[in-house]
This record gives sequence, C-alpha cells and structure tokens, in this order.
Amino acid sequence: MNNGQEEAIVNLDPTKANQSALVAKAKAGSVVYDIVPSPHWNALDPDYGKGGSPEFPLRTAVESRIKNPSEVLKLKNPEVRIEPTNLCNYTCTMCPREEHDRFKGYMPMPFYYSVVDEVITMGATQITLVNFGEPFIDPTLEDKIHYATQKGLRTYLITNASLFHLPSKSKFAKDSGQKMTKIEAAIKAGLTEIRLSFYGATKEVYESVMVGGKFEQTEANIKMAAEMRAKFGQDIISPTTKQKIKSPEISMFFLEFNKDKTSQSKEMNDFLEYTRPFADYIEVWRPHNFGDGRGYREIKTEKKSCGRPNSGPIQINWKGIVVPCCYDYNEEIPLGNVAQQTVEEVLRGSAYEALRESHNTKKFEKVPYCNNCDQLCERNDAMVISTNPKHQNRTAEDIMKSPNTLADFKME
Repeated sequence: MNNGQEEAIVNLDPTKANQSALVAKAKAGSVVYDIVPSPHWNALDPDYGKGGSPEFPLRTAVESRIKNPSEVLKLKNPEVRIEPTNLCNYTCTMCPREEHDRFKGYMPMPFYYSVVDEVITMGATQITLVNFGEPFIDPTLEDKIHYATQKGLRTYLITNASLFHLPSKSKFAKDSGQKMTKIEAAIKAGLTEIRLSFYGATKEVYESVMVGGKFEQTEANIKMAAEMRAKFGQDIISPTTKQKIKSPEISMFFLEFNKDKTSQSKEMNDFLEYTRPFADYIEVWRPHNFGDGRGYREIKTEKKSCGRPNSGPIQINWKGIVVPCCYDYNEEIPLGNVAQQTVEEVLRGSAYEALRESHNTKKFEKVPYCNNCDQLCERNDAMVISTNPKHQNRTAEDIMKSPNTLADFKME
C-alpha cells in the first residue's frame, strides 16, 4: 500500500501474529487502523464488545485517573471533539480536500472507549463527533454515539446527510436484532444534536457546491431523519432553545457566497424557505478561510486570539493526534498524541503551552497556520442569518466576535 491510497495499514498486532490478515483486509479495501499502542498501553483488542459488553484494557495512566478523579486536570471547555473518520464521499467546492494528505481511516472502538472514559474524569459533558470527514462513513459511528449516551454524555455531529438511508452495520444495530438504517440507529442510540450541511435548495445549486452529492437522495434522507425523530426520538430539553423536543435537535446550515451585504442571494432565500419544515433552527454563514491559504475572507491586519487554545474544545483526530481546532485539517500543528499520552499530558505539554503563549502575546507569526486564519479577525459579516435563539440575544459586537461556523458557542 502507498500514501496515495485511501486505506492505511498500521499495526494493531505488535506480535505480528495476524499481520497477514491485516494485509488481506487492506487489499480487500477494508480500512485498517493506523494506531500503534505506546509501551505503557496494554494490547488493544480490535474485537469491539467481545462477550457482549464493551470491556477493554485501559491505558494504565488512565486507570489511575478514573480511580482518583480529584487528581485530574479539569477541562475548561466540557465539549470534546473526536474525529470518527477523515474519509468523505463529497468534494465540496469550499473544502480543501485536494490538499488533505493524512492517512485515511476511522477511530477504533477500544481506543474511543479509552479517550471517552478519560475525558469524563476531566469534566466532559459532550462528545462532538466531527472534523474533516463524513461521520456516517464510520461503520461504528452509532456504537460511538451509544457508548457516550450510556456514559451520560450529550452527542453532537455534523453531516452531509447523504448516507442516512444505508443499512447500519454497527454492533448496536446488530444486537437489537432488527435491520436499521444508519440514521435510525443513530437516533435510537441516543444522538442529542445533529447539524445538516445542505448547501442548496435546488438540484443545480446543491450539486454544483456539494460535488459528489445527489440532491434527490439527500433530500429524501433529510425528510426520513425528521420522520425517524418523530417516531423514535427521546423526549429531551433542547440544548439550544431549552424547550422540550424529540431528539436529536436538528439544525441546518447554508453558506452564502454572495459578498453584497445589501442583498441576499436567491439561493439563500430558497434555502431558508425550503428548510424551515425540517429544522429546529437555521444558520447562514459566509465561508471561512483555512490557514494554508484557501480563503474567502480578507485577513485583517489587526488580530486577536480566537480563544480556542485557552478555552476552546479539545480536538482529537482519529489516530489520536490533538490539533488546535477543526481548521487544522492536515495536522500542521500537532499538539500531542493521546494514543501515546494521556489527554492531561497533552494539555499540559510544551506544544500546547507554546500555542497558548503565541495567542496570549499576539505573536501569531510564531504559528504561521494560525497567522493566516481569518478566525483571528473580528468581523460582522461572518454570520448572515440565524434563527438560533442563542444568537438572537447577542449584540452586534458579540456577533462580530463569533467568526466561527462550527458552533463554538453551543457549550455556553
């Protein structure tokens, strides 16, 4: 196998007893995990839930923290973002996937268990399953949702909704003894919130922006999600509106490429009209910049910290690499690796400290990727329209300070 292929072979089998099986899986097109346990790990068990329960060996350092939670560093932000996969079935025009050269794969369940159990001791209340991929490509996504739900955590994910109709291959679905679609299994597993990225109210607009997508199928999937929620959703208090709703809370997002501040595009107006029946709230944003030069907004001279290094949610990619935020899609600023360190060790590490220092002193030139990112610039044109109640109570000055399109304010 080579770097140009979608799958990566990595050793979950330190003794190499099953190496031939791993190679065979890779040749057959299966994703084989790119995770190497560190010396202080017990061996990972790749058989999820063997014996009917999700038991697995924890990292020794994590075991002691679970037994002595008072000794653990507490998270400043109780949201933890975990990338289930970096594979995607779309090549959207605003997304720099052509620059994405990380190994492709999805986080194995035993590794996920270990991370979730550790961050719970640190005060986590929400697992957000998102980063640079389509979450529903991960065949264990519904299991990840279910495990977090069992642990009393909220779950939130962002999706293009294109795969909802496919059969779930999760252990959760298999154990139920019933055939389920992916979206049905996710809802039954306890998904709390879901954001649908649906950039276009017509086939022409949608398929020109979300390249690789099929408008009719995705439209049907969104309607199916609403029906499944009504049928199988649990009664919850909306994290956004604080009203009683069926889970998951559904939001829909649109990107407005029209730079004319005095008018709204026909595409945006069509989107607002089209999506109101399906969504609890709608947000329209202008596209953001990526730190590697792919940009849609002017980078202003005056900059201030986006706040993420000090108080943003920790972002853990599928292999365990921790990055400052979701915009660092190629791991240009690796801050640590929770496959080899504890989360606390990463947060206290020298790389994280250096990043915080550069933001606290506004010496962004020390971190070129951050320096080229528009998230450092205050602006009042990032958000175009929002029916999110949390935004309704914000002043114009507050909105100017919220350039992010990934709901960093949800945990307030």
